[in-house]
Amino acid sequence: MTAVAGDDDLDVDPDALARAEAALAALSGDYLTWARADVSALEASLSSLRQTDPARRPEVLARSFAIAHDIKGQAATFGYPLLTRLGNAVCRLIDGGSAADAAQIGRLELLTAAMSEVVAGGLAGDGGERGRALAALLDEGGNGGA
Repeated sequence: MTAVAGDDDLDVDPDALARAEAALAALSGDYLTWARADVSALEASLSSLRQTDPARRPEVLARSFAIAHDIKGQAATFGYPLLTRLGNAVCRLIDGGSAADAAQIGRLELLTAAMSEVVAGGLAGDGGERGRALAALLDEGGNGGA
């Protein structure tokens, strides 16, 4: 058995680890399909925000937050750290203010459009030149984090 770095008390069964890695590799081929569906759901949720009564906007924001949170939690695992960073920015923006004013909605839409571009372009890793340009959105307004 192999010890996990930094934890002398935890042993990992190499066979179990190999099975988990194989399962993850098998799932990774379908990731962009799932991500595309998630980003579309996020876009739909956010597009309804402008027409939603302000009193009901927290419901829409909660739904949008849940979708973005799923995206950010999965993307880096499947090789899309830029998508994780954009999802994190959406989560932080929603979590940072529930008023959902026009400026916040516009920023959410911009970040979601960038997420859509990452998925459509299959921009894995840093996404190359286009990915780096999209990552610059994270520095505008300070909502990105790392």
